[in-house]
Amino acid sequence: MALKLETGKSVRVTISKSITRASARKTLERLFMRDKAVSGPMARRSRNFIELPKRRGGQIWTKRPNKLHPALAKGDSAKVLVTPQSIKDLSSVEGFVTVG
Repeated sequence: MALKLETGKSVRVTISKSITRASARKTLERLFMRDKAVSGPMARRSRNFIELPKRRGGQIWTKRPNKLHPALAKGDSAKVLVTPQSIKDLSSVEGFVTVG
């Protein structure tokens, strides 16, 4: 089934079954992080992190916040702006999601 999407519109992407491929998980993470409701808490965590440079082994070393990945479970949804690239991404993972 081919997706009929218009560029420039927003669509709701919902995970309909558990994700079994690592490449599909990475694609969905990238798409879901474009939604402010999903990426907002992670951005707030990074914004509150205070970098404290110190000397470690003769070099200046700074601890930075770890990259957090969104939990992609069955039933999770995100609002995604449709672009030509996101159409390709959604068609590659359409077995795991419903677009509406």
